[in-house]
Amino acid sequence: MPKLKCLFVSTEVVPYAKTGGLADVAGALPKELVKQGLDVRVVMPYYRQVKEKINESECNLNLWYTVDLGWRTQGVDVYYDDSIVPTYFLKNDHYFHRDVLYGYDDDCERFAFFCRAVVELITRIDFVPDIIHCNDWQTGPIPLLIRDQYYWDTKYHNIKTVFTIHNMKYQGIFGEEALDLLGLNGGYSNSDKLEFNGGISFLKAGLIYADHINTVSPTYAEELKTQQYGCGMDSLIRESLYWKTSGILNGIDTDKYDPATDRHIYKNYSAKTLEDKAINKSEFRKEYGLKDDGSMLIGIISRLTDQKGFDLMKHVVDHQWFMDKLMSLNVQFVVLGTGEYEYENMFKHFKHLYGDRAGVFLDFNEGLAQKIYAACDVFLMPSEFEPCGLGQLMAMRYGAVPVVRQTGGLKDTVIHYNYMTKEGTGFEFTDYSGYWLFRKIEEAYDCYVNRPKDFHKIQLNGMTKQYGWAESATKYADLYKLIKG
Repeated sequence: MPKLKCLFVSTEVVPYAKTGGLADVAGALPKELVKQGLDVRVVMPYYRQVKEKINESECNLNLWYTVDLGWRTQGVDVYYDDSIVPTYFLKNDHYFHRDVLYGYDDDCERFAFFCRAVVELITRIDFVPDIIHCNDWQTGPIPLLIRDQYYWDTKYHNIKTVFTIHNMKYQGIFGEEALDLLGLNGGYSNSDKLEFNGGISFLKAGLIYADHINTVSPTYAEELKTQQYGCGMDSLIRESLYWKTSGILNGIDTDKYDPATDRHIYKNYSAKTLEDKAINKSEFRKEYGLKDDGSMLIGIISRLTDQKGFDLMKHVVDHQWFMDKLMSLNVQFVVLGTGEYEYENMFKHFKHLYGDRAGVFLDFNEGLAQKIYAACDVFLMPSEFEPCGLGQLMAMRYGAVPVVRQTGGLKDTVIHYNYMTKEGTGFEFTDYSGYWLFRKIEEAYDCYVNRPKDFHKIQLNGMTKQYGWAESATKYADLYKLIKG
C-alpha cells in the first residue's frame, strides 16, 4: 500500500527559523509522522536565517520559476535539505532576506507570494501530496487557491487540505489589494468569503476553504466557539464550520528537551536522580548573579504580551502591589523573553527593585531557556488564553512545577495537585486576576517550604508524563486518512 503523502507548510520551522511555538511544532510533528510511515515533506520561506543552517551549494535544486502577483511577476529559487525531514526552501531575497520574519508593511504581498509559490511548486517536483497541511494565517490562502484557481489541473484534483490555527488572535487582515495579489475578483470581498472587519482575512480563507480545521488542543477548539476566545470568528466556527473543526494536543521534541542528555545545562539528571536538579539551580545562580540563599526560584520563559497574563502583575492584592506581595515570600524570579515595550520596561523595573533576587533577560536564547527550565522550582504561565502552550510541557519535563491559568492547552496538560491522592502535576487557577495568581504561587510556595515530599511528588509526576509527539502524530495520521477518504 503506498504511503500517504503530506506537504507540511509553515512559515517557521525549527531549526531553520523561529519566532514561537509554531516553529517547534513544524520541526517536530513532521519528523514523528515520518517515523510512523508517512511520506512527509516540509516547505517554508528561505529567510536570511536559513543560510546559517544549511549548506547552500549542496542544497540548491537548480529549480527556478515565476509567480504572478497581480501585475507583478516574482522569481523563486528552490533549495532542498533532507538532513532531518525533506524540506523545500522557497527563496526570494526581496521578500525574505530581512532581519525578522514578520511585522513588515508588505506582509500581505510577502505571504501571498509564498502561498502562490507553494501551490506552483507542486507542478515542478516529483511529489504530489494527498494532504497539504497549512499553518496559521500566512498559509491561509493555499486551500482557496487549490480549490478555486487550480481545479482545472488534474494534479490538484485529489489534494485535500488541513488548516491548523495556532493562535486565532493573528488573522492576517489586509486591504482590498490582497485580492489582486491572490488573483481573486471582487466577489471574494463578501462576509461569506474573505471579508472580515472591513478587510480581507488570510486566516478566514483557510477556515472556509480547507477540508478540515484543526487547532492545537481540544479545549481551545471548544473555546474558539465562544465570544471570549473566538476573536470575532466564533459565530463562523460555532454555526457554520463546527462540523469540520477539531483539536489535537501539541507535543514537544523529547529528544531535544531531555534533562538526562541536554548539553546546555550544568548537570544532567532524570526522575531517578532528581536531586541533581539542585546543582543546576545553584550553578545558574552563580553564573547570573542571583543570591544563593535556598529560596524558591520562579521561572518565566515567554513572549512578553498581554496574552501571557503579565498584566496581572500590575494588580493590587490585599492592598499591596502584586510584586511587593510576591517578593514578601522567600522567592526569586528569572524572566527570559521579549515583547511589548510596556512589559519589557516593567521587568527592567523589577530587576532594579529586587537586585540579586531577580534575573531579567530581554532576549530569546535557547540554551539559556533550557538552563532556566533545569534551574527553577516553579514555572509561571498565567495566560489570558493559551491555544496549547509548550512552555509548561518543557517545564514539567525538567521537574519545574507549573502554576498556570486553566485555559486552552494549559487546562489539557496541567492537573492540579491533590494532596490526598498524590495525583497532579502543578497548580491551577481559573479567574483571571492577580489575586488568584498570587494565591496559587503562595500555595506552591507553601508546598515547597512546608511539604517538600509533596513538592517532590509533583515534580516526579510531571517528569514521568508522556509529552512526545507519538500519540498526537497518530491522531494527525488518522485525520489525514479520514479526510483523504
